[in-house]
This record gives sequence, C-alpha cells and structure tokens, in this order.
Amino acid sequence: MVATVLAYTRGSTYIKNVSGGKACYGLVGELQVHGYLFETIERFSLDGLDFVHLKAQEYSGAVMYWHSTLGRVLNPWNGLGPNAQYNNILVHRGTKPSSFEGCIDPGFLEMRGSAQELTLSKESMEIIWEQCGGKPNAKPGWSM
Repeated sequence: MVATVLAYTRGSTYIKNVSGGKACYGLVGELQVHGYLFETIERFSLDGLDFVHLKAQEYSGAVMYWHSTLGRVLNPWNGLGPNAQYNNILVHRGTKPSSFEGCIDPGFLEMRGSAQELTLSKESMEIIWEQCGGKPNAKPGWSM
C-alpha cells in the first residue's frame, strides 16, 4: 500500500466563466502527487461568498475513493472548520470554476475560445488514483 501524500500550492491568478448569467471564479494553483504535477482550479468568490478553501501545504493523510456522482475523488482531510464541521474539500474532475463549490479540479490549463479551462481532468484523476495505490479502472470502495 502506498501512502497518499499530496502537496497543494495556491496561486495568485484567477480564471472565470459565466454560468447562468453569473461570473464564477477559479483560483489557479498546483497539486503534486508522488512527483506528478497538475495545474488546478479552486472555486473562489470575489463577491463575498465564502467557499471553503484548501490551505497550501502537504497532506499526508489524503484518501482516494470512488464517488457515485463525481467518480474519482481525493479527500485531503482538511480538518475542522467553523462550528466543528469538517472542511470536506474534494479534488475531482471538472473543467471550469462553475463546476465546483469549494472543491479543486486537477488537469492542465488551455485556452478554449476566449476563456481558459482545465483539460485532461478525468485522465489526471486516473493518474492520481493509481499513484495513490488504486487499481486501474476499479470503481467501488476506497483505494486504501
């Protein structure tokens, strides 16, 4: 069994997309898992909404599992937040800031038309899954 260690770095640039007439912002960052480096977007609000965010640090207790709706999910166990509730920030596939509410998407930033989006997110989650000890193409249960 391989220990799941991920390092998350928050960036200082933003991308945005419009969904339902509303601008949605994503903070660009990086996620490193066992030597693999992925670009990320993390949902961020510039209009006063407070999405939970992941602190820039190393997470050695991260757990990867299959979620019936989201597919591959990496949970870094971000500890307790306000009111002693868990900050369940998940890393899962997606392409735009509007795909998330505080979660993080790994992949690679590319221009799509006039906006930036993450590509290869599903493939990135598969690489992360395998690097964390998961069996290729396995779906049910926890990876460790």
